[in-house]
Amino acid sequence: MDVLKALAEKAFWGHEFLTWLWFTAEEAGGELEAEGQGPVTLWIVDRMVLGSLETESKENILKDGDVSRSAEAAAALTVGKKLQEARFGLLREDREWTFTLKGDTFDLLSVKIPAVTHEKDDDVHATILLRLGYIRELTDVLDALYAQFVRLRTSPAWDAETVPAIAAWIGAKEGG
Repeated sequence: MDVLKALAEKAFWGHEFLTWLWFTAEEAGGELEAEGQGPVTLWIVDRMVLGSLETESKENILKDGDVSRSAEAAAALTVGKKLQEARFGLLREDREWTFTLKGDTFDLLSVKIPAVTHEKDDDVHATILLRLGYIRELTDVLDALYAQFVRLRTSPAWDAETVPAIAAWIGAKEGG
């Protein structure tokens, strides 16, 4: 099977994951429990792309301001579009990251890690290892959240509870 074709056929998993992250974060006031990683705070910063794999409709690119609560985002969800890409903020303990996550490829772009301060005499290798550790910490949290999503998505609770809850959330956004 052609790798690019396989990626395109499975892209809906990433789009559903990002939409679920958005829904879950908003419904929980941003406070999520990343299984095995502890509590984190997650929010959409200032950019999101919504689209549909099922239709030929144009994608909506929203940027600047509170895009996740905008009328344009609500309208896109109402017509069945899903989050394809978003710029997120993540807070864990006293460390904060911002990053863009693409749903179709799970690429992390424009990652900003917590600040690393060092003195002139500090070992440059230690600084590099600390920076790599912050990247690893972010990917571990995202992996844990994705594992939670996959377990839910493949369970009977997805259709019985989650889909109706997401539909209600979309309805509330549309009415708001």
